[in-house]
Amino acid sequence: MRSQTKIRTEIMLTILLITAMIGQGQSWDSYGVKFITVFPENIAFYYPSTPANALSITALFPDTEVEVFVSEKLTYTDILPAGKPVTVPMPPGTEEYRLGNTFQTVRVNSTEFIVVQSISKKGDSVQTNVVQPMKNLGMLYTIPSLNYSQMISTFYQSARNVSKRYSSFRLVIINGENLNNYVTIVTLTINKTYNLDPYEALQLQTNGTVTAVYSDYRVAVMLTHPCVETEECRCNMVLNQLYPDTLKDSRFVVPSILNTSNFWLHVTSSVKTNASGGDLDLSSVDAYSSKLLSLPSLEFGSQFISTSFPASLQLVGPGIIIEPISQYMFSTCYLAPVSSTDAKALIIAETNYRDSVYIDGDLLLSTAWSTIADSVYSSVLVPLDDTQVIWHPSTKIAVYVFEKSTHVYGGPAIPLSEKSDPLGCALVPSKFDIIVTPQTWPESHQYCKLISDELFSPSNKAAHAEMASILSNERFWIGVRRNLLNLDWYCQKGSSSHNLSYTRWGPGEPGAAVKGLCASVFPNPSMDFQWETTHCCTLLKSVCYTSAQYFPLYFPISDEMPKESNSNSNPQNNKV
Repeated sequence: MRSQTKIRTEIMLTILLITAMIGQGQSWDSYGVKFITVFPENIAFYYPSTPANALSITALFPDTEVEVFVSEKLTYTDILPAGKPVTVPMPPGTEEYRLGNTFQTVRVNSTEFIVVQSISKKGDSVQTNVVQPMKNLGMLYTIPSLNYSQMISTFYQSARNVSKRYSSFRLVIINGENLNNYVTIVTLTINKTYNLDPYEALQLQTNGTVTAVYSDYRVAVMLTHPCVETEECRCNMVLNQLYPDTLKDSRFVVPSILNTSNFWLHVTSSVKTNASGGDLDLSSVDAYSSKLLSLPSLEFGSQFISTSFPASLQLVGPGIIIEPISQYMFSTCYLAPVSSTDAKALIIAETNYRDSVYIDGDLLLSTAWSTIADSVYSSVLVPLDDTQVIWHPSTKIAVYVFEKSTHVYGGPAIPLSEKSDPLGCALVPSKFDIIVTPQTWPESHQYCKLISDELFSPSNKAAHAEMASILSNERFWIGVRRNLLNLDWYCQKGSSSHNLSYTRWGPGEPGAAVKGLCASVFPNPSMDFQWETTHCCTLLKSVCYTSAQYFPLYFPISDEMPKESNSNSNPQNNKV
């Protein structure tokens, strides 16, 4: 008779798997206001070099208050400017090499959205990791069955035997909640449940038999190894924060990495799946497989890989593990952090739109794009001399950052925005609000200032068309009226007035002043909601508008909707 624990495990995994499948296709970004991580051992604790661990924190909005707690002790607090990465050194002893339970966690809280990257250095062993915000954590993770001994023998046929202490990876589970959390480790033979206190972590050795982790509440899960050999007498730490099963997909562009021919692909799935594409032979991969798949031509170009069931992929090489960005996790804007003087960005974009990629405010002009076989994508490798923003005004892209030409480290850049915008990285997209309560023009103007930015005034054809697409067959106020002194028409945007740069008057409009001093849209979709003169005291519905909020490098020239233009226009012209 099956035990109650096993029955409970099967029921919980079934429920969580269904939840994971439902979650497919959610939006993706890496900013938030709450983060938690740890700094695992980098190389061995006896290595004769002092660890230099740090967080790189970038605020998305000005005057963002940030607090950093190490082992629940406040070690850093400051008010950060927007858009400027700030390095926060970790106190000595932050690095955790011991197995078992630990409160040596690092928490970051902020008053506005931030992004966080951890940087772990010991000698010339460097590893960076994009710390995922609490909102991206999950309750079910399928664990890659990576086998260190197998990897070493695959990479180096003459590799020496390694000690038992370093013959396996380590699994780190961090309780992301301020409450007790039951976490179950599922293996091929036995399951074990741990009770983690608020913000407590658990570090275990794993030899590839752990298949899943599930919990009552959200946890962060990391796979790490302190000393993966890169060549004779050298080693390098690897670190991979896993994505929960809700973020699994079946389409991936696996990035090419310069000067690295010895890479293998690992497919992680809870069911048997087929992997195909690139120069992979059609390969059937068992559930929880430890099989490494060869990608012979990856050194020469990125490859498009698909799986028959949702999975996660790990690109495994000497001293590095990279989780390729799945197709549905592509974003329109990335922060590309750089911590060395030898860094490159690999950019993946749709071939038809690849000539419209921007780095900061400049259009990327490159003839080095390479098409990716059996896909709509192309990729290009470009040098980075500092932390930069890479974005596309009209479609989603993927960006990786790799540092050092030898002993490469890095991985996916930090996604900031899912929705495209021709002016840059729209952290909060613009939106319309239809006010259904009839009001006079002055009342509508004041009400829109109260709940948004303005009573909307279309400033170009595209903006008018976007407004018209949400209107019903009724008359609505817009923010256009006459000057009481000279009867000239102007648009009122919030507390400031502007000359009309665009009009959409209907036949016979604008009418004489006796017909009215304000403008509304004519209730006829077939006439494209043209404007008409209206008495300001008429009771009408209204259209309020909230402007987009951009990453600090890209503020629009005014609060207007984006001007009608092609995607090759230089957004530098739109800066303040």
